[in-house]
Amino acid sequence: MALIGESADKQRSGDGAGTSAERVIPPRLAWTITAAVFGGQCLASLGQVLVRYPDLLPRAVAAICMASLFTLQMLHCGWAVRPDLFRRTRATLAVQLVLAFAPLGFYGSTWIAMPAFFAGSALLVLPGPLGWAAFAGALAAITAVQGVLTSDPTVSFYTAVATTNLSLAVYGVSYLHTAVERMRSAQDRLASAAVARERLQFSRELHDLLGHSISEIIIRAELAHRLMPHHHDRAQAELNEILNIGRQALSDTRSFCYDYRDLSLDEECRSVRTALSSAGVALDLHTDHRDIPTQAGTLVATLLREGATHVLRHSTARNCTITVEQGAGTVTAEIVNDGAGKTPSGGKAPLAEGLQSLAERASRLGGTMTAQYLPGRRFRLRLVLPTAKRSRAPLNMRRTPSELGL
Repeated sequence: MALIGESADKQRSGDGAGTSAERVIPPRLAWTITAAVFGGQCLASLGQVLVRYPDLLPRAVAAICMASLFTLQMLHCGWAVRPDLFRRTRATLAVQLVLAFAPLGFYGSTWIAMPAFFAGSALLVLPGPLGWAAFAGALAAITAVQGVLTSDPTVSFYTAVATTNLSLAVYGVSYLHTAVERMRSAQDRLASAAVARERLQFSRELHDLLGHSISEIIIRAELAHRLMPHHHDRAQAELNEILNIGRQALSDTRSFCYDYRDLSLDEECRSVRTALSSAGVALDLHTDHRDIPTQAGTLVATLLREGATHVLRHSTARNCTITVEQGAGTVTAEIVNDGAGKTPSGGKAPLAEGLQSLAERASRLGGTMTAQYLPGRRFRLRLVLPTAKRSRAPLNMRRTPSELGL
C-alpha cells in the first residue's frame, strides 16, 4: 500500500476527485447547519408559547416536547443512511407523530409549525409512496386543525402553504447529512478504484521489466543443464551469463521500485490537508525544511500519509497538529491528534502494519519512529531521520560454497 497509495491521494487532491473533495461539506459542518436550522425553528415556536402562556407548567411542557422533537429529528438525520435501522426509525417516527400533533389541542396556533418536523421526517425515513402519503396526510391534518382554530379561509390557505414549505425545508436540511455521507462514500470508492488502477499499472510495468530477464535466465539455465555433462566450459559461460542477467535484473528492479516510491513532501502536505479538512479535522500544519535528501523526504511524506490514515481510521479526532522541522543534521516530523480513545498501560502504542513497515525503513536510514499516547486522549507519531545521504548497500551476490551450504 505504501508503494501504490500515491495515486489515490492524487485522486483526492488533484483535478478529479480532489476537486469534489474540496467542495464537499465536512460532516461536522453539515451537522452544525442542520442543528442551527432546527433549533432556530423550535426557539421561534417556543417564543410564541412564552408570550401566550405566562404559567411555568405550560412553558416547561412545551420546552420538553420541542427538545424531544429536535432530538428525534437529529436522530433521523443520522439514521437515514442506515438501512439496518429502518425499524428503529419507524418507531421514533411514531413518537414524533405524537409529539408533533398531540400538543395542538392545548397550544393551538402557537404549535402549528411543529408537525412540519414529522412531515419532513416521513419523506426522509419512509420509502417513496409511503413517505409521500404520510407527508400529504400530515399537511391535510394541519390544514384541518387550522380551519378549526380560525374561520378565515385566507389564514387556512396561508397555513397550508407555509407548512408545506417548512416541511420540505425540514426534509431538505435533514437530507444534507445523508448527501454528505453518500458523497464521502463515493470519494472512498473513487480512491479505491485509483489504488486498484495503480496496482495494475505497477504489476504491468514490473512484468515488462522482469519478464524478458526471467525468460532468458530460464532458457540459459536449461542450456547449461544440457551442456554440463560434456561441455563444462560452455556450461560455465552460460552460468556466468545467468549471474550477469540476474544482477542486472536486480539492479533494474531496485531502481524501478525506489523511483516509484519517491514522493514530494510538499504535495503530500497538500494532500493530507485536503483529506483531513474533508473529514472535518482542524489541521495545524507547520513545515520548516530546506533540501531534504530524497530518501528522507520520501519517508517523511510517507509518515504524513500513514499518519493521516491513522487519524481518520483509529480516532475521533477534531484537531491535528503536524510539524516538520529540519535541524542540524536531522529532520523531525511529528503528528499529534486528539480523540485517541483509551490509553493503554505504559502509554506506548503498538504499531499497525503500515506504521511498522515505516519504522523499519526509518531504522535502515539510521532514524527512529515512535508512537505514544499522551494525556488528554492524544496520540503522537514522531519520526527523526538523519539528513546525511546514505548509499544503498548493494546485495552481495558472490557467496562461497560454505555460505550456500554446499
